[in-house]
Amino acid sequence: MWQRLKKARDQRGFTLVELLVVIAIIGILAAIIAPNAFKAIENSKVAAAEADYKAIKAAVLNFYTDTGKWPDSNANGQDPGLVTKPNTSSNSNLTSTDLNNWNGPYLERWPSKNPWGGKYYYLNDANQNWDSQSDGDLARYLQLDSVPDGAFNRLKADLGDSMVIQDTTNKKVYILISKD
Repeated sequence: MWQRLKKARDQRGFTLVELLVVIAIIGILAAIIAPNAFKAIENSKVAAAEADYKAIKAAVLNFYTDTGKWPDSNANGQDPGLVTKPNTSSNSNLTSTDLNNWNGPYLERWPSKNPWGGKYYYLNDANQNWDSQSDGDLARYLQLDSVPDGAFNRLKADLGDSMVIQDTTNKKVYILISKD
């Protein structure tokens, strides 16, 4: 009877060696899986930014097709007139005649932030100091704030070297929408 109790007591749980082996296996698996998981998250952020860029570019081009003018820049990161009809103001290049042909909305909503937590800005400007490729032509860009270097390199590889410009001083990325 004592032998049965001793045998039952010895088979109740795992030994320390068995627990250490299981913990080591879990650690090895985590070391293999974690970098791939983080890479997949970053790739999905780049894909989301590219999808937003393509939707905004299509909306801007449709706006131009309808009105014959490019939307005004949005310095505050808000809708530049692609979701709601813009108003004419003294600092606008749009007249009420231009806006009679506005056939929007061209976007369902303006994205409140980019995948890295910054904002999207639409720029309708010429000869930006960050654009070393500028040759004096007017151009329109989508500006993204807070973009990490790895994401910039991926955007550049996916969209093309001449389409994506980085301002390393301010951690901003500019993607070309249209150039005259």
